[in-house]
Amino acid sequence: MSTATTTDGTTRESVPLTRSHITLLVCSGLLTLAAGLGLPALVVALLAWRKNAEDHPAAKRLTRIGWYVFSAFAVIGVLIALQLWSMTPSFAQFWSWDAAAEVFPILLETFVKTTLLITVVGTAIAASLGLVLAVTTESVPRLLSVPLRWVMDVIRMTPLIVQLIFVYYLVPVEWPLLWVGTAVIGVHYAMYMAESYIAGIASVDPGQWEAAKALSLSTGRTWRAVVLPQALRATLPSLGNWAISMFKDTPYLFAIGVVELVTRAQQYGANTFRYNEAFTLAGLIFLVASLITAVAVRKLEKSLVY
Repeated sequence: MSTATTTDGTTRESVPLTRSHITLLVCSGLLTLAAGLGLPALVVALLAWRKNAEDHPAAKRLTRIGWYVFSAFAVIGVLIALQLWSMTPSFAQFWSWDAAAEVFPILLETFVKTTLLITVVGTAIAASLGLVLAVTTESVPRLLSVPLRWVMDVIRMTPLIVQLIFVYYLVPVEWPLLWVGTAVIGVHYAMYMAESYIAGIASVDPGQWEAAKALSLSTGRTWRAVVLPQALRATLPSLGNWAISMFKDTPYLFAIGVVELVTRAQQYGANTFRYNEAFTLAGLIFLVASLITAVAVRKLEKSLVY
């Protein structure tokens, strides 16, 4: 940070531009050169640049507004391009709005009843089992923790689809495959979440343990009241990322016969020969769900900040 003297003799601080601001300038400039639609966002970005030296928080707000303007005009550009493309004969071969309207409720129902259910229950299994494994490996003697870590590494380093097929042939045939697949994906991601918990526990200052011991706190209370609250705050971002990854790995359950979102899209395409609409809408549903999850995790992170 440096200072600069203006023409009227006042001195103001020069603050470096944020990465978001520079990216907004570049993206809005490119969109302006390509189609002219980036001009409104570019104007806001330039105003933020001018404001940056005298009021950095206001410049940050302007940058955020600039991204909203950029997103809105980028969407408008895509819609205009689609409208122009829809006037050509090739569009009818690629896309049918009637087919999209027909398949969307089917996909949404499958998403809620299967994909979302698998993700929510799987995340609950992974978060709770991962925490138990992390505390166990940090608490038990090395003679027991080493074999446990070895088992965790084996599960973490083998593909999820292999584990699904292995368990599929292992369990009785009358067991519901939806719950079998949910349990497998939950256990698989519990190994990743356990590593995140272990890293969070390691980040707690050792002096906290000594202070708890000086206060005659029991080991269990030290874990519950001192260590885990701090470790959970440190691990929350990575736990959110694992939950989003689990969302995207649910299509692997097709290997054991579970009809989830992607399999339903494939079935619709096979029956109607309209694959583009089904898979495009399935991808958009995944995208929207992941974005909502990411925003929720980010808000939870902010609410847990000291």
